[in-house]
Amino acid sequence: MPNTPKHSLLDHDYIKYQCIVCPHETFKQSFPGLIQCINCNFITANISLTAEDIRVLYGAEYFSGEEYADYIGDKKVIQRNLSNWLNIIRKYRESGILVEIGSAYGFFLELASKHFQVSGYEVSESAATYSNNVVNVKTYNMDFLDDRKIDANSVDVAVMWDVIEHLPNPSTIIEKLQQVLKPNGHLFITTGDIDSKLAKSQGSRWRMIHPPSHLQYFSKNTLTKLLNSKGFEVIDVKYPGYWRSLGQILHGLFILGSNDKESVMYKLLRNVVPKRFGLYLNTYDIMLVTAKLTGKK
Repeated sequence: MPNTPKHSLLDHDYIKYQCIVCPHETFKQSFPGLIQCINCNFITANISLTAEDIRVLYGAEYFSGEEYADYIGDKKVIQRNLSNWLNIIRKYRESGILVEIGSAYGFFLELASKHFQVSGYEVSESAATYSNNVVNVKTYNMDFLDDRKIDANSVDVAVMWDVIEHLPNPSTIIEKLQQVLKPNGHLFITTGDIDSKLAKSQGSRWRMIHPPSHLQYFSKNTLTKLLNSKGFEVIDVKYPGYWRSLGQILHGLFILGSNDKESVMYKLLRNVVPKRFGLYLNTYDIMLVTAKLTGKK
């Protein structure tokens, strides 16, 4: 996969790069493979991905052996988290039209469909096919930006669960959501907080830092600034815990970010631990942001 810098060098210390959060165009080196705006501190990967790169990156293997140990097998555990997010949404909106960007295998749409008219956008062909044919929820196998048929002012709720960090163009996505959401519509986002205590203490070892799948690294401050600039008001930020299967926890400890994909210890533990068993953890480095569309810009 290409690892082509999207910036040009100004000198040995600074890089010319257009910040998506503020108007500045001067970045400095941050963690290895990442650069940081010297004005607002937004951090991003210096990688360009083509549509073909993205298609390959998010193939079936991404959800079974690469980023995830077994996404489909962990459905019950994953839906425990998604059910909590749905309960938060329904405090603001109990019904209406809901759109999910990056809807994966449709596990959230399945839950939300009991209360909302739902549809999802998913670039992974295998995930979108499963969502449509097995989970039976409407899922478009396309980039949300490529949908020319969705009407302006037609959506009540939009969600991006652990997705915005993957997007090559999060600013443009939010601009489009600004157009399709109804006035006072709501947007819900989960993503890592690179200013969290855990991220700061672990530095480049923080589990969320792994380009090219994770491209954008927001803090509460930089994500709020981006949303404000597109007409959204951030009305709540929580740091929720997550249910994870023991199988996924082991996968994260031994496989993700490791060159030893044949770890003997990993194979041993996978054979003896109840890998579907769920464990609740809160490391206070994942934020759930609730925003309301208050203006058109």
